[in-house]
Formats: sequence, C-alpha cells, structure tokens
Amino acid sequence: MNTTIILKALADDVRLDIVRHLAMQTKPVASTDVVKSCSEALKLSQPTLSHHLQKLEAAGVIIVQKEGRSKSYQLNDQQLKAVGINANKL
Repeated sequence: MNTTIILKALADDVRLDIVRHLAMQTKPVASTDVVKSCSEALKLSQPTLSHHLQKLEAAGVIIVQKEGRSKSYQLNDQQLKAVGINANKL
C-alpha cells in the first residue's frame, strides 16, 4: 500500500478520530457499534461516517469483515506499522 494514501486518509480529523476509537478496541467492532459511538462523539450522521469508513478501508487503514448482512471493523495494524504508525500513539 502506498504510504501517501494512508497518510492522506489519516489527515482528516474525523477519520483520525475513528482510528483512535478503533485503536482502543482489542477485537473487531460491529459496524453498528462503530457508527453509534462515533456519530454520538463526533456529531455526524450515519451516511457521513460510512463515507469516512469507506475512505479508511480503501486506504488499507481498516479491515472490514463481512458476515451475512453485518460488518465489523478493525485496524489494519500490519499496514499501519509498515508505514511507521503506531495507532495507540495517535
């Protein structure tokens, strides 16, 4: 993955806050939990959060696991470490 793409994805304050939230989790987080907690904390609508989550996924910052109709999110720690980023220190 291109370092520039990852850094551009993290340059947005909303996406950086989402990454910080996911960094505090020890296992994949259900999409409903991510959207609910982030929308309350960041005062954003569900469509706006979905847009930011898609950007993070496209950049390789997060991994999306699909199980039927539900999704869960987790940080792609390997990808972040490959470009020298420790999500726990963001």
